[in-house]
Amino acid sequence: RPPRAKLIAQAPYSGMTEDDEAIEHTLTQIAQAHLYSLPPGPRPAGGYRCQDWPKSSHIFTGRVRVVATGPKCTIRIEDKEKGTLFAMCPLSNDNLETSVEPVSDSSRYFVLRVADVTTGRHAFIGMGFVDRNEAFDFNVTLQDHIKHVRYEAEAAKREAEPAPTGPAKDWSLKGSVSVALPAGAAKPARERPVAGAPMGGMLLPPPPPGGGGGGRRAAAAAAPAAPAAPAAAAPSGEDPFGSSGGDWATFG
Repeated sequence: RPPRAKLIAQAPYSGMTEDDEAIEHTLTQIAQAHLYSLPPGPRPAGGYRCQDWPKSSHIFTGRVRVVATGPKCTIRIEDKEKGTLFAMCPLSNDNLETSVEPVSDSSRYFVLRVADVTTGRHAFIGMGFVDRNEAFDFNVTLQDHIKHVRYEAEAAKREAEPAPTGPAKDWSLKGSVSVALPAGAAKPARERPVAGAPMGGMLLPPPPPGGGGGGRRAAAAAAPAAPAAPAAAAPSGEDPFGSSGGDWATFG
């Protein structure tokens, strides 16, 4: 196993090769991160601890860029001023912790597996962020990239699967076939209102034919009333008011 942090002694790192036609997308960029060389020896059974990294193990301070080229993703530690690449960590889409492993005693520190793509050699270094939110953004960006790659792979797999095969079904009618369609109940015809009918649907009987009672009533209404006969004069000596010799009061 190659010694840790031995590969990053060469600065700047220039062994990265890329396809010129591929489009790179910067998923996130963090202004500052610190790199540390790890103590010699195999990986601790309980995981890495940043408390085991002495201050003297600090080797570089630079910016971090997470770059995706199609399904491939790399973590690049670059010089803040010149932009030159110092170390690169190719991300494993199958098992993230083989490339980036969080330490067991802090949420701001990680262990990266940096690699030289030209020689195939790799080494492990420690990386720490000053701010906890920056470490959180870094970790979430890696998780989102892996989820996106897996989703795209599953979608491509579904599209590549052949359509289910089987005998084609013949839906044509054979011979003379009668099809009975259920007839719906016909809607009753809507009655149209009679002109001149009173409100509420009450209809008056039609008038009798001409020359009937209606005509007679009309003629009677048009004829002038006969003058009343004059009242018969009372016989002389009789009270015209029908009095039979009663006393009359005299008004002065």
